[in-house]
Formats: sequence, C-alpha cells, structure tokens
Amino acid sequence: MLSTLDIISNGRVELGIGAGWYEQEYLSYGYDFPSNITRIMQLDESISIIKAMWTDNKHVSFQGKYYRIKDAICNPKPIQKPYPTIMVGGSGERYLLKVVAKHADRYNLFFGSLDEMKRKISLLKEYCNSIGRDYKKDIQYSVVLPCIIRESEDEVSKVLAQNKRNDKTIEEYTQYLVNGIAIGTPEKIIEGISKYVDIGVRHFVLHFVGLDDATLGLFDSKVIRMI
Repeated sequence: MLSTLDIISNGRVELGIGAGWYEQEYLSYGYDFPSNITRIMQLDESISIIKAMWTDNKHVSFQGKYYRIKDAICNPKPIQKPYPTIMVGGSGERYLLKVVAKHADRYNLFFGSLDEMKRKISLLKEYCNSIGRDYKKDIQYSVVLPCIIRESEDEVSKVLAQNKRNDKTIEEYTQYLVNGIAIGTPEKIIEGISKYVDIGVRHFVLHFVGLDDATLGLFDSKVIRMI
C-alpha cells in the first residue's frame, strides 16, 4: 500500500513507525500486547522486511523470531530510491534507539524537552558509531511539540485555562506541555523552536491546542514565514 501510494503521490510518502504503546488499542483489535522489549524486536524485524520488500527486485524471504515471509512480492516499487523516508518514533534508550540507529532515516521524539532531545541524540551518536553510521548525515531529527499561539499572552492564558485538565493547575499543565517552550506569542514560539534547531532538530510536528483556522493562519504568517 505504501509503495502504491508513493507512486500515485509522485514520491511523497514517508513511513512513520514505532513499537506501539497503547494497550487498549491492541486488545480492541484482537492483538496480544507483549512486553516493551518484544514489541521493539518486532519493530526491528518489521522494518527489515519492509526495506527488503521495497528494494529487492526478486522474491523476498525473511525468517525472524516473530515474523517470516517466503518468496514475497512487492510490485510496483516505490518511486523514491532506495526507498521512502523511514521515521522511527519512541523514547526507549536501551533498545528502541538501537533500532533507530540501525534503520531510521529520521528519529522522532514525542513531547521531548531540549534536555531529553540532547540526550537521545548523544545516545544515537554512540549507537551509530558502533555500527558505522553517521548520526548527523544518516539520521534527521524530529520532535512533536504542543503549541498554543496567540497574538498576546492574555489570549494564551485563556486558551490554557480552557483546555487544562481539572486535576492540574495552569502551572502543572504548562509544564506538561514541554514547559511551555512552544506556548505563547509568535516571537516566543520562534525562540523556542530555534533552541531545537541549534541542537540539530530540523523537523517539527506541532500539536496545536485550541486549533482553528485563525491559529493556523497566525502560525503560517508569523512563524513559518519568519524562520
């Protein structure tokens, strides 16, 4: 399906994949929910199969601990060569980041603070060096950040008050939103995003709180066009 979509979109597909975390989602669809380590090893095998199916012009066979295929076919092949960008997301350091170092073209961290992102990049440098990959050239870095953007701080405070959970104070809710690094006026958000750029992050996925057309328009005109 991804290969076909890459063709009909003229080479714009990106694969975002992780080890899974939401147990109820697994159980709802009749899947077992194994341990973190098992799911990460399954992820490793999955990406190995996907890459082989995308690149091998012959029938593909794979025998792993969790998955196996025999003489499998994937035609047509993706337009992008050698294959579409593979983005692996997750926060596990001992196992997940080793899968990132092995397979990923891009690493994504959900709601990751600057310090957390610095640590992940440092570990990926170590893991990449051990297998002969360049952690700067071979892997891009991406972060998901919660964002509240308004013209004034008073408007920002109103959105925070309207959306916070009842069991959290405004301060606790702001801390949950990655210490408010992308919360505020356009100038403050540019300042926060720039701090990630300084450590090598080039891709940003914004989780907008209080999203509407005006929010997107403001972000487009006062942030995207100014960076």
